[in-house]
Amino acid sequence: MKQILKKAALILVLFLGGCSSITFIYNQFDNLFPWYLQSYVDLDRDQKKYLDELLTPFFQWHRVEEMPKYAQIIGDLELAINDEVDIESIALITHNVEESWFRLEDQMIMWATPLTRELSDEQITKFIQVLKTKTTQSEKKLLVRNDQVYQSDSYKSLRKNLRRFMGSLTKEQLDLVKITSKEMRRVDAERIQSRKAFNEKLSLILQRQQGWEERLKKITHSDDLVAENYQSTYAFNTDLIQHLLVAILNSRNDKQDQKLRTQLARYKADINTLAN
Repeated sequence: MKQILKKAALILVLFLGGCSSITFIYNQFDNLFPWYLQSYVDLDRDQKKYLDELLTPFFQWHRVEEMPKYAQIIGDLELAINDEVDIESIALITHNVEESWFRLEDQMIMWATPLTRELSDEQITKFIQVLKTKTTQSEKKLLVRNDQVYQSDSYKSLRKNLRRFMGSLTKEQLDLVKITSKEMRRVDAERIQSRKAFNEKLSLILQRQQGWEERLKKITHSDDLVAENYQSTYAFNTDLIQHLLVAILNSRNDKQDQKLRTQLARYKADINTLAN
């Protein structure tokens, strides 16, 4: 649920940190990302050097190709809020954000493949173990919740992300958030099962038998890893959130409108600076 709202509210643009300056976080990301990767696998000195070399073209691609698309998405939202917002506009924006995320996934797989060739069997084994451990930790954290706690968490997440863009919400708007959170269907169990299936498939691919690189490149598009119920529930929740966004945006007051436009303009300016 949290991932859906982040995408629908253009949090993809802010995945680099969520602080006031996208530019600052992005310019530090090539230093932060190796540290993040090494929380999964220990790299030796030569591998770290190779990782730095691989990151350069990856970030070049992202700045040149993707950043302008992010700015366009924000521009589309700025245009949408000039009139009464309709569901078609929000659905299209959500679709474009999703497509941006898929392209990023594909490029990260392509970028990581050369480094994966250099990892030892011991490093691969540890990497898979860490993935499975993190999945187990998520399972324990998410599935222990009863429905009441799940709804409360959904409400808090929706409210937090909306306030990030619009400031304090009115009572009527909070009531809409509460209604949406109660209507949302649980998808955490299916998401955990999907992650487990992904881990198992990745584990087989990383045995690095003949043709493993091609199979690795296609792993993010493996529909068989996502149960039909998961897909339908995800779509249902996405539709709920899109309608909530339409209702919230169309009920915003002058103060909320000013904050929203200021936030969007700031993000777009930072992105255009990076792209150039």
